[in-house]
Amino acid sequence: MSTQMFMAQENNDIVSQARNGVLSAFAASMIFLSPGPIIEPANAAVPTTPAKPEVVAVAETKPAAKAAPAKAAPAPAKAAAPAPVADPLAAEKKAVDATKSAVVAAEKGLTNAKKAHADANTLYSKANDNAALSEKKAVTSKKALIAANDKLADAKAKESTGSLSALKEVENLASKVGAAKDSLKKAEVELKETKAIKADAAKKLGTADTVLANAEKADVTAKANNTKATEKLAKASTSLAKQQKKDAKKKAVADKKAKVEQKKADKAAKIAAEKKVAAEKKAKAEADKKKAAADKKAKEIAAKKAADVAAKQKKLKELQAADKEAESKAKSLESEIARQKKELEKMTMTK
Repeated sequence: MSTQMFMAQENNDIVSQARNGVLSAFAASMIFLSPGPIIEPANAAVPTTPAKPEVVAVAETKPAAKAAPAKAAPAPAKAAAPAPVADPLAAEKKAVDATKSAVVAAEKGLTNAKKAHADANTLYSKANDNAALSEKKAVTSKKALIAANDKLADAKAKESTGSLSALKEVENLASKVGAAKDSLKKAEVELKETKAIKADAAKKLGTADTVLANAEKADVTAKANNTKATEKLAKASTSLAKQQKKDAKKKAVADKKAKVEQKKADKAAKIAAEKKVAAEKKAKAEADKKKAAADKKAKEIAAKKAADVAAKQKKLKELQAADKEAESKAKSLESEIARQKKELEKMTMTK
């Protein structure tokens, strides 16, 4: 049954009992003479239908506001592709490649120089042999000319005798001397030509010697440079390996330290989060406790007011049952009850 229906039923009961005049004049006089509130006896009759407790609107205690969640950190910008790492041994490797190319070129130059030198040497040997042969021919021709001249001189000495055979001998020897002169002249021309060829071949051989010496020197220098560059690269590689090992060790220490620091930070964040949750839980528990206390107090006030209304209703019934002398008091009490009912209705509607 709702509060409004209950209150309407109670009004009907009160009016009916007032008309029947159940209460005695003694009870009415006791009511008017009493200076304080009416006190019910311990064995007073209890109404059959209990009065609904009055509900008092109580401001609800809100739990402590939760801290606003921290805004999520903005997503980091997409990192650009890392630039290619330069080779720390690029210069040394380039030097080795360059010296290797120089060695190949020097070896090729040396091979060509050796071949040219061999060709020049062959040419010179041939020219030398031809010059020696020409010189030998010239010497032979010269000796033959001298011998012919000696024979001609002897024949001319015998020619003074006037002998015919002596004359023919002179003529024959004179012809041989002429042939010997021509042969010597020819041999000398040939010797001159072969000597010129030999001189040219010697000059070319000298040039080939110089070229070969330079090529051999260039080959030695190129190989030495290559060896030096290779050793430098090996040394740089060893040094780089040591440095990389040292850097790796240093990085491992730094990474380990960073890991420890991160672990500490994570632990601190976890503890902070747990404290926050505990604080929020505690705040909620305190708010719930305050709300429960406020609700309990409101119920107690409503119950007290409802009991008061019930008591006054009972007294009103007694007054309305009295004779006409108590009618004015009953009306006054009825007005008070109506007023309190309206308050109770307001309190109920407010809740």
